[in-house]
Amino acid sequence: MNSESCAYIDESMRIGAGVYVLAAVIVPDRETDAYRSALRALLLPKQPRLHWRDERPKRRLEIVYALAELSPEVITIVGTDMSSSKQKRARRKCMERLYWRLTQRRAQHVIMEGRGHAGNKEDLDMVNALRAQRALPDEMRVEWADPLSDELVWLPDIVAGVVAAAATGDTELLEILGSGLIIDRLRCD
Repeated sequence: MNSESCAYIDESMRIGAGVYVLAAVIVPDRETDAYRSALRALLLPKQPRLHWRDERPKRRLEIVYALAELSPEVITIVGTDMSSSKQKRARRKCMERLYWRLTQRRAQHVIMEGRGHAGNKEDLDMVNALRAQRALPDEMRVEWADPLSDELVWLPDIVAGVVAAAATGDTELLEILGSGLIIDRLRCD
């Protein structure tokens, strides 16, 4: 990855199963229009956005096939053994690993799905802590986007949902996405 692509990040959780997933989908700048067009084509009438948890199984299958056609580079971090009272800890551990992966790919631009003012501030504090530790380069630009304003943040929502389902035993959709996904697992207890 280089300055000619952007990593889009979102999460999924299966609290009862103790699973936290953070996914990054890397989109080359030259392909953003094609990705946006493909995602908008999946919207149902009057549907403002794609959101994994709102989709029925048949639609999920259609969406995953469409994503597989795009063949994006995908990195996911699966945190396991997450206590329901330690979701923030799980997010921090997964973020640290995901940002390490993105740094290895020389990521220059990251867009995370916005989580409101307080959630975005927590993420920014984590990013700044990683920069202070020299774990993130200063030139890496990190921003937050609203999924109603940027279709590309739908991508990691889809991937995180698929990977979270696979982590709890439903691997059918993960197999459709293919073997090119990077999936790191770490304990978050």
